[in-house]
Amino acid sequence: MNKLTGIVSSSAVTAATALFALGILLSDQNLSYFVCILLSWGFILLVCSFASEVCFENKALAYGGIAFSCIYGVFVTLVYFIQLTTVANGTASPEILKFLSYTTLGSPMFNLDLLGYGMMAVSTFLIAFSLHIKCAADQWLKALLMIHGIFVFPCVLSPMLNIFSMNMKNGDRIGRIALLLWCLYFIPIGILSTFHFVRKQHN
Repeated sequence: MNKLTGIVSSSAVTAATALFALGILLSDQNLSYFVCILLSWGFILLVCSFASEVCFENKALAYGGIAFSCIYGVFVTLVYFIQLTTVANGTASPEILKFLSYTTLGSPMFNLDLLGYGMMAVSTFLIAFSLHIKCAADQWLKALLMIHGIFVFPCVLSPMLNIFSMNMKNGDRIGRIALLLWCLYFIPIGILSTFHFVRKQHN
């Protein structure tokens, strides 16, 4: 069952990331928001699937990966659920809607979303150390997961340094390009994870 969960969750993560990229290209915010919620849920299950395989000596790192993935899941689900409900339906005063809107660069929701993805980066870094490598594809997967951990620094520090502010020139375009590049990076992680669990299923 653990291997099947790994296959399903990694496939879901891959599909959700691809749909997220499509939403960005189509400028369809509702699609992007919805699939990001699904992505966060799939990612938590994926990390749990990896953790179920680790040896006793690596359990602490794997559990840390699960913990940080849950923090990411809570933050991202909260941010995007609010966008799809309160903000989309306009069920608050203009001042509150401005406060809650993700589309405002440097807003609390925007910064919280960045923090969430920073927690995701920590999770991938920790789970990478706990992986048991058996083939070249797993080695690539481990490397991609570890390098993805670097994203914690821009995700956490940029809101503190107010890099993405409302007055930033071409901020929306830069943000879209950054998100598309992230999707291009993360899709191979999802694909390699799927192959990892498929191999496990047939061994």
